Amino acid sequence: MCAITGIISNSVQNKKEILQKMNKVVAYRGPDGQGKYFFGRCGLGHRRLSIIDLKTGDQPMISFDGKKGVVFNGEIYGYKEIKNNLTDYKFRTSSDTEVILALYEKYGDDFVKKLPGIFAFALWDDKEKKLLCVRDRFGEKPLYYAIGKGGEFVFASEIKSILSSGLINPILDKESLTHYLKRLYVHPHKTIYKNIFTLPPAHLLIYKNEKIITERYWQIPEIKNLITLEEAVPEFKKLLHKAGEKQLIADVPVGAFLSGGLDSSTIVAIASQYKKGIKTFSFAFRDSINELSFAREIAQKYGT
Repeated sequence: MCAITGIISNSVQNKKEILQKMNKVVAYRGPDGQGKYFFGRCGLGHRRLSIIDLKTGDQPMISFDGKKGVVFNGEIYGYKEIKNNLTDYKFRTSSDTEVILALYEKYGDDFVKKLPGIFAFALWDDKEKKLLCVRDRFGEKPLYYAIGKGGEFVFASEIKSILSSGLINPILDKESLTHYLKRLYVHPHKTIYKNIFTLPPAHLLIYKNEKIITERYWQIPEIKNLITLEEAVPEFKKLLHKAGEKQLIADVPVGAFLSGGLDSSTIVAIASQYKKGIKTFSFAFRDSINELSFAREIAQKYGT
């Protein structure tokens, strides 16, 4: 995982130390590097965990014309295939981050509909003085935002980054607290604070002219065809293998948690066909559940 942070403000040039502080409190999300970039009204921050393009994939990533910048946490699945279809764009890196800039250049705000994967990112368009914040279809990567005491728009991967800015006076949300005490979790579309918000899954946020617009960009597709069980089995296998192959792109070693159960064993079996040298990690609880014997069998079978 990585971490993204940012501040939009007319006085953003005076908030460089604040952005540094926001980055610092989430350093554990990105121990491999950090970066900041300031436009006239926008400061973007990033903590990097290097997985793809270790040499040229640093962030914030800025466009050719210097008018757009992006900070990105996640993975774009099948990004190499997407790049191959963007022949008008001259890529400078081999990272999936640059695909976001390339798609925005070509399709504008509609580019989010063409992004498969798990991600939370923010893209600043300096010409339009517009910020786009996007969260993946199922909300696997987090993204929070708030309006500061001086009217600043502040966003980050974690609430603690927003709090560390000192720009927000957090107000406890008693409804969220009640929900937590009843169910032991905060509702995923809310936070524990009234004035700090989470962007829902499959949503795009546009911040422009001090106004916030959020809209859903993706819906779960309707079932178009009814197929038999005999037809479904090979189709499911094909889709599962395709998903596994797309999610194994990395310039660092790949690992998997392996319990020895059906789900993790299936993933390891598929992954071992597309990636050599996979490491698997298993855990046992001394006086409770111990499935290490099953995990060892799978590890030996697939040479992990």
